[in-house]
Amino acid sequence: MHSFRADQFKMMGVLSPWLTYNMPVIGKSKIAAKEAADVVAGLPAVQAKAGLTATETKKVTERRTKQQAAFETRLLALLGPLQMIATAANDMNFLGLVTIGRTTFRRLRPELQAGVGQQVLAKAKANAKALEDHAIDADYLTETQTLTDTFQKGLPDTQSLLDARKNANATYEEVHEAQMTQIYELDKAMSVFEAVNPELFKGYKSARALLDSGGGKAKKGKAA
Repeated sequence: MHSFRADQFKMMGVLSPWLTYNMPVIGKSKIAAKEAADVVAGLPAVQAKAGLTATETKKVTERRTKQQAAFETRLLALLGPLQMIATAANDMNFLGLVTIGRTTFRRLRPELQAGVGQQVLAKAKANAKALEDHAIDADYLTETQTLTDTFQKGLPDTQSLLDARKNANATYEEVHEAQMTQIYELDKAMSVFEAVNPELFKGYKSARALLDSGGGKAKKGKAA
């Protein structure tokens, strides 16, 4: 959420309860009362959408984090034994594949991690008999393959994560703009109170003001 939009969102949260509290006085103008009621009614939708992005992306992030951790733990445990097997076989290509450092592996893009993982597993399966001396049996390799496949199949979640943010933000922007449009209409209706009830109008202007994160007034939009 951009900073100015965030300031508007904060303002909405201040304005709505102020309107609710002062509705009996605002009710002296039927038009102002109607516009104020619409603003109050619109706030829950904006607040709900404000948390939608975090809710949707959190689920994906948590799932991907767990999948990646399980995949990395299993795969990295194979590297030491495979290095010893490759060295004993004097197979430099094999050794070059399995001597990737743990830190280097974890810094790879997920797509590359999955690709390297599949290559390492192929070597592990080809040397399954030798791995038995390292306490790595067929069940271990099968489970590691499952975790690797799960991790690889989940790669589209990376794009889904971006899409979820994009779609949720777009939806939020729509309801945010609708709420601001309603507030601009309320500004017009409330202007009568500048003459008939200056104190109420002053309170409205205060509740309607945009405040930045430092507590000072920020630039205003179409109306103050």
